[in-house]
Amino acid sequence: MRRGLRTWRFIALLIGAAWLAGCATPLRLEHEVRSQAAWNGGVRPAAGDRYVFERLPSQRSGDAAREQEAIEALAAAELARLGLQRAETASGGATSAVPWGVQIVARSVKYPYAPWDAPEPRPGWVPYGQVMVGRGVVSSIGLHWTLRPPYYVRELTLTLRDRRSGDVVYETRAVQDGPWSDAPTLWRALLQAALDGFPEPPSSPRRVVVESPRP
Repeated sequence: MRRGLRTWRFIALLIGAAWLAGCATPLRLEHEVRSQAAWNGGVRPAAGDRYVFERLPSQRSGDAAREQEAIEALAAAELARLGLQRAETASGGATSAVPWGVQIVARSVKYPYAPWDAPEPRPGWVPYGQVMVGRGVVSSIGLHWTLRPPYYVRELTLTLRDRRSGDVVYETRAVQDGPWSDAPTLWRALLQAALDGFPEPPSSPRRVVVESPRP
């Protein structure tokens, strides 16, 4: 009896160690990225340049505004890594005092299952297993849960506008998908992928892998 208990304890320890190791391993998030630069006269953002975030009307109030504030805070940290500094406001001076405007559009779509999974009539408890009754009579027995985890597709588009000319001079879009629900670490990875290669990104679509802590 004691030997059996020790065996189960050892198995439990192995399972726990494997679970902790899995949690410690960062996620390798793959992104589909497409970027395009059209700098006016070769003028590009320089280290120390300031920018302001610009919002669409739909991003200026309610829950949308709060969500936008959160994504802009993450973007500000990534743009700071590139040497760009956020200006809280452009008031009190000429438009050229803050030369760049950044606009971000982010969306997340939740699907009931991964695209490669076949649809089911409905999730829930369904019969499984078979037993022979009499001669050639088969009946199903037992129940098991068939609900599958949801699947998420996140997309982020970032544009950079030259506020002196009004022209959009940089556009980048990144798409990420997987079974993980929305979390700041996942949006941060999307921003890192979208800004890959800035200010002279490859002209063709590419796959960008970002390692991120597990949410």
